[in-house]
Amino acid sequence: MARPLDPLAEFVCDQLRDWAPVTARPLFGGWGVYDGAVMFGLIARDAIYFRVDGTNRPQYEIAGGAKPFIYEMPNGKIIEMAYCEVPAEILDDTEELARWAAQAKAAAFRAKSGKPKAKPKTMAKMPVKRRGGK
Repeated sequence: MARPLDPLAEFVCDQLRDWAPVTARPLFGGWGVYDGAVMFGLIARDAIYFRVDGTNRPQYEIAGGAKPFIYEMPNGKIIEMAYCEVPAEILDDTEELARWAAQAKAAAFRAKSGKPKAKPKTMAKMPVKRRGGK
């Protein structure tokens, strides 16, 4: 049985419906926010976080502090992810939220393109038939 959509996830998808066909999918007790196959946001602890990097992080700092998404591993290690909380006043402005979402999606693309590609599997060399029986 599918998990019912979180009210905040439903609100964000509705706010962004004119920008893109945004969906929310369950993700480790929260929700991932996607445009197609690209996850550019997450919802956890009653907050929405968008993907950030050096290009769009300053706008979060200017808007009142770039509160990052952090979580604690079972071993006690604190992990800070490249997602920052979207300021509440942005959530109510559909045009501004769409602009921030577009920048978050671009940051997700940049992060993906910057990762090293997996090495292609090499095929075992086939024995070469030699002429003349050698």
